[in-house]
Amino acid sequence: MVECKSSAKHAGAAEAAVMHNLAVSAFRLGKIEAALKFISRACAHPEAPASWHRNHAEILDRCGNSTAAEAAARLALSRDPDHAGAWGTLGTILAQRDAHAESCACYKRAVEIEPDSVQVLNNLAVTLARLGRRQAAVARYRQALSLAPESPQIQLNFATLLGELGRYQEGLEIVRAVLDLCPDSTRARSIATEFARALKRQAKLEQKKKKDTRPAYALSMSA
Repeated sequence: MVECKSSAKHAGAAEAAVMHNLAVSAFRLGKIEAALKFISRACAHPEAPASWHRNHAEILDRCGNSTAAEAAARLALSRDPDHAGAWGTLGTILAQRDAHAESCACYKRAVEIEPDSVQVLNNLAVTLARLGRRQAAVARYRQALSLAPESPQIQLNFATLLGELGRYQEGLEIVRAVLDLCPDSTRARSIATEFARALKRQAKLEQKKKKDTRPAYALSMSA
C-alpha cells in the first residue's frame, strides 16, 4: 500500500508539472482563460513550488482578479520568502491599487534578492516617482539603464521623469536616442514634441529675465 501511495504521489506531481507547463504555454500565446484553468490545477498540488504560485498570481492579475492574485503571490512567498519574482509580482499588484508605499517595499525586497532585475528596477523607479521621491527614482533608472542601456521603455520612463524635474534638454537627448532605434515610436515622438516646446518656453523666460534685470538709466531733468 505504501508503494502504491508513493506511485500515486509521483504521478500526481508529474501531472501537476504538465499542467504548469501547459499554463505557461497558454499564457505566452495569450490564451489567458486556458492558462488559468491549467495553473489552478497545477497549484492544487500540495507540493506546488513558489514559482508556480507566483505564475498563478500573474495569470489571476491578468484576468482582473486582484484579490486572488495577491493571495497567490503571498502564498508563493510563504513557500519561499526569498522568491524575488513573487515580491516583484506582489509589488505590481499593489501598485495597480495605488498602494505605492507597500508596493515600493516589495520592489525593494525583490531588488535586494536580485539586484540585476531590470524590470523590477524600472518598476521601483516608477513607484518612487509616484511617492514624490524623484531623486531616488533617478538613481534607480540609472541603475536599470546601466544593465539595459537600450531599453526604450526604461529610457522613455526616465525621460518623462526628467521632464517632471524640468530637465528637458537631458530628457530630449534620451528620447532622440530612442527615436534613432525606434523611429516609429509614437510615445517617443510625443515626448520629443512636448520637450521641444518646453525648451522654447524656457528660452523665452530666460530672455525676459535678462531684459528685466538690465540696469535702468537715470534721467535728469534740466530746469
